[in-house]
Amino acid sequence: EDKEPIICTASNVAKSKTFKTKTAFTCYQNTSDLSNPRLAAQRMLVMDCDGIQSVGKSWETKNYGSQYMVGVLDRETNEMTLRPAAMINLKPYVRSFEEEDRQKEDELSYGEKYKQLAMTFGANRIQKSIRGKDRVREMESNTLDEAMHEAVVSVDTANLTQQADLHHNDILPPINTDAKELSDVFLITDLISEAEITALVPFTTVLRECTQVHVNAWKEQNKYPEFMLSRLPIVIEDDHLAHLYLSELLYISYLVTLLKLPPKSLGNKKTSFPNTPSVVVDNMYKKFTSVGQREGKLRTSMSDKQRNRLIAHILALTLIVDKYCVRYSALCKDTGVKSRVLSDTYRSMGCSVSKLKGEYGREVLSQ
Repeated sequence: EDKEPIICTASNVAKSKTFKTKTAFTCYQNTSDLSNPRLAAQRMLVMDCDGIQSVGKSWETKNYGSQYMVGVLDRETNEMTLRPAAMINLKPYVRSFEEEDRQKEDELSYGEKYKQLAMTFGANRIQKSIRGKDRVREMESNTLDEAMHEAVVSVDTANLTQQADLHHNDILPPINTDAKELSDVFLITDLISEAEITALVPFTTVLRECTQVHVNAWKEQNKYPEFMLSRLPIVIEDDHLAHLYLSELLYISYLVTLLKLPPKSLGNKKTSFPNTPSVVVDNMYKKFTSVGQREGKLRTSMSDKQRNRLIAHILALTLIVDKYCVRYSALCKDTGVKSRVLSDTYRSMGCSVSKLKGEYGREVLSQ
């Protein structure tokens, strides 16, 4: 009873319409030095809603001129008591790649650690045996995955537009809070500038005139991501709409290329993006990379935060391309990002994720 109540506001927490939403709260407090008012006021609130975590922090002390208050009604005496309260804003938590790798290392079983040691220091005979077993397991796993399900994501417009302060999240892309229709949730002008769309006109002509023969040849050459090629050739009569659609696909392919670049290759713009409009390359690097001095030289790098922002940008474009009903199994292969990371990011953007049973690519989810 002596603890200070907490008032929390949640940004972009989508509630399921078909299942009961289970929400759990956990509060952490800095107890290293309770005699220090600044340290004692440091608290963190974690909300788990349908498996998606939202985190908020409060470092405020009680020395401010204004303060939040909560009224507590005693039902027996019918008296209202005002008590000081703390206000914490919860935001979706997107796990970084390095954190996921560290957690994976900590969760390795004894057999997995033994396997790593054997592959590093073991004899050739032992390593050959382990590789053979891994190939068999991988074949069985791929067959089962393709036969059982493919993930599909859809968006609930109401859940997205009700979050008025969603644009404050610096990882997720801008969301139109005034959207009344599903097609207006993400605006293409917030993701791709008009100058970039104009610069991509000559590059969409080849895609506009391509046939299935060209698509098959591009697949063999690995020229474009599978997510893009699976949507070609297109049948759109309106030239403007066709150009806009193909520009979105091309931009996704450029972002996927940037995401997969090794750290040492980030500085080689011309080599990594040949025959690409300079305005597109410059804008991508401005949004998702940073330049700093290292060992006396200017080097381009991409932080975990920028990498997560890049992934969210790609997913927002896939929602626009597929009219907010996306099959993203091909995107996992193109980006090298695990399906769980993509689904968590989709959910953080206000999407609901479902699994479809049936043969690969045959089942369709109705919106």
